[in-house]
Amino acid sequence: MMTTFMNQAFPPLRRIAARCGRLAPLLVLALLGACQRAPQPPGPQDLQRADAARPADPQLAQKYERSCQTCHAVQGSTAPLTAFAPDWAPRLEQGMATLLAHAREGYKAMPPKGFCNDCSDAELSALIRFMSSTPEGT
Repeated sequence: MMTTFMNQAFPPLRRIAARCGRLAPLLVLALLGACQRAPQPPGPQDLQRADAARPADPQLAQKYERSCQTCHAVQGSTAPLTAFAPDWAPRLEQGMATLLAHAREGYKAMPPKGFCNDCSDAELSALIRFMSSTPEGT
């Protein structure tokens, strides 16, 4: 089916598909993956919003400032920027259970619990919801 689609939709790829045989669908997927949009960088207003944002709950705000803000409110960190939807959208697609597991166990450059060793799972979830939410109108 994929080969038929490729032969009809992309005639120049017909010869490549014939040479690659069963690998042709993988080749098409690789080409389509290369066509994805580059990540959107945050603008100055996004950085200001991330720097100023705090959870409404004072105890959660204290934990955010102590444990999350250092990485999630600065550009140049590999952490998703607080309240910046383009950074969070692909992560939210993974679901809260996955994000919570990453926060609890550590993921890539983030240590387990993201420097919040006294955070419960409920607090980690609340911090994820806070950081991934965007103000209305943005």
